[in-house]
Amino acid sequence: MKNFKRKPFALCVILLSTLFSCQLAEDIDDFKPLYALEATSAIVGETSAENALNGAYAKYKQIAFSTISRGLLSGDLVVGGYYNRFPEMEGWSRNDPPSNIDRFTLNDYSAMYSSINNCNWLIQEITKLDASEFTNLERKNEIIGEAKLLRANTHFKLLQSFGQFYDMGSNFGIDVRLLPASSDKAFPRKTVTETYTAILQDLNDGILMAPDLRGGVKGYMNKSFGKGLKAKILLYMGNYSEAASVATDLINTGGSNFALNPTHEGIFFPKNSQELFMHPEVLFGIMGTPEANSSLYIGLDIGGGFFGWEPYNILTAASGSIDINGQMINFDGNRFENLFTPSTVYVPRKYSTDLSTENHEMWIQLRMAEVYLILAEADARANNAVTTAALNALNAVRLRAGATTTGTDGFETYPASISLDQFLTAVRIEKQVELYLETGESWFDLVRYDYIDGFGTGFQVSDVKASATNTDKFILPIPIKSVEASGGVTVQNPSYE
Repeated sequence: MKNFKRKPFALCVILLSTLFSCQLAEDIDDFKPLYALEATSAIVGETSAENALNGAYAKYKQIAFSTISRGLLSGDLVVGGYYNRFPEMEGWSRNDPPSNIDRFTLNDYSAMYSSINNCNWLIQEITKLDASEFTNLERKNEIIGEAKLLRANTHFKLLQSFGQFYDMGSNFGIDVRLLPASSDKAFPRKTVTETYTAILQDLNDGILMAPDLRGGVKGYMNKSFGKGLKAKILLYMGNYSEAASVATDLINTGGSNFALNPTHEGIFFPKNSQELFMHPEVLFGIMGTPEANSSLYIGLDIGGGFFGWEPYNILTAASGSIDINGQMINFDGNRFENLFTPSTVYVPRKYSTDLSTENHEMWIQLRMAEVYLILAEADARANNAVTTAALNALNAVRLRAGATTTGTDGFETYPASISLDQFLTAVRIEKQVELYLETGESWFDLVRYDYIDGFGTGFQVSDVKASATNTDKFILPIPIKSVEASGGVTVQNPSYE
């Protein structure tokens, strides 16, 4: 087992104040929410349609606390210092989110539904326009495709946070919105199955209609992102064979635009040019640029937002090892260490930390390494065995990270003799280390693995995070203001009533 030098840990994933006010580009700085405008006058041609799409992206950019809450729930983040004064964050850290305080939860909940509403207005109104009103006759359909993929992704984010995403038989899905809101009327929550059905329909439409890759930039929705997200959702649904098939197709057809980056560290650099937004590894991410009000500057708050001590769970994963028939294989080589600035504190270099020179930022939402790991888990679960395809997919990510194939101890590829249980553990921890500080996926993996084994038996979330014992609180409460405003139409999540 590797030993990391003990250091204070300073961490905040998103620059809070800047992120709430930022926009994607200067041409939408004055953009008003579509739900506040007359739909028939808001979108009248190509320019207003593009602005409306940018507005939906801008709203999505404001969902800052979803990543923070997931990190605190899983134990991959710690809270302290300035943010220790907020009971909501302290509750996430204790796996006991408060239901009567929703300052940050409400921000994400509102921003996501606002983004969805922008998409709904756009889809409704652009459908009425003739294709001849667009300079590129295909652009009309591409805009609809981008909007549907963004809507699908945002509904999925809502389900992850506020619905029992792991249980296809649960009634606790989310309020799926497919039409623009013209009033404050509340609607009942859909079941989890109904929610996934709506998301998949949008994904299928988006995969058909969205651009292959707009301008070579990964800051816009594209067909390949749609395929990657579809594979992920099918994995969540337990449709393992189909998830493996979709992931395999993306890996085989992605070409040079969508492929594993040569190095893990290189995905996150350079931070001073548009090249950051064009890495083949990335399927989709939120961009921050030097233009006024459009920068994320996530890393600038890392040294001054969350102050605590080293996050035990991620350090344990990064320094841990597994015994495979006498061969001691390390979970990580240098990925964790290489992406932290040498300092007396852990300052993650996945995000910008220098305002003067690091003026480009990308908050990655999905990348090819995760697609490989989706394939690994899905194919193994579909066949109830460690298949060659599953093993190769996992080892491809490790080889890119510097793993060797000598058959000795250390940071090695996994051998064919690995058991199924060991393999699934290895996949989960690989994702935790590989995707650290990106979308908080390790929390959802913990919950899914626990549910698949049967809550209370087999693997349990509490094996990793001791305070995570109440399965009802594996998801967040619906913001109390939303529940109260619905007049009883919106049902609160269990244990939060």
